[in-house]
Amino acid sequence: MMLLTGTALAQEKFEIKNASKLYDVKLEVDKCEDEMCEGKAAVTLYKKNSKTPFQVFRLPATSFMLNDDGSAPVNETRLYDQQSAFNFGDFNFDGVDDIALCDGQNGQYGAPSYQVYLFSPRSGKFVRNAGLTVLGQDYLGMFEVDKKRKIISTTSKSGCCWHKFEEYRMVNNRPVKVFEEEEDAGFPDGVKTTTRRLVKGRWKKTVKINKQG
Repeated sequence: MMLLTGTALAQEKFEIKNASKLYDVKLEVDKCEDEMCEGKAAVTLYKKNSKTPFQVFRLPATSFMLNDDGSAPVNETRLYDQQSAFNFGDFNFDGVDDIALCDGQNGQYGAPSYQVYLFSPRSGKFVRNAGLTVLGQDYLGMFEVDKKRKIISTTSKSGCCWHKFEEYRMVNNRPVKVFEEEEDAGFPDGVKTTTRRLVKGRWKKTVKINKQG
């Protein structure tokens, strides 16, 4: 992959070959200054060992921190930690890789946000998925994927004392919420945990208070 050669460069290009077993990627971004890259971006996919572009994505904005070696981070979705310029993953659990592209810092508290594309066997291309893109926006970064349980999960917060965790199942390529848990540490009597589960089409709610002291 191409590394930075200075502290303030324009039209930076990265060639990434280790993000996917099926595709090589060329990432172009308006500017990289010190450890931050941001501005308009283009992500070009090539099938492995091909010089012909397979699909091109153009973003009006992106934002990501470089790795220590000057490379662009990929396939990283760690909460409260560095996240990626783009992520490959099987987001609808059909056995085929999809892709999420960082479109800036539209998440909570300036967290990275993502446009999400599912691979369509019918068209042979990646197609933007509105429901998963919503889950890639107003949260604490990219959603997480549990391959074993076939679950998509998100995390959000408000201040120091309120957190929310949500889980979704994919139904016909659409995320459907099946679980949520709210933790309110500002509750007068202790930490209030409210849990809701979707059971046979109906929501079941439980509330638990862990008293402090």
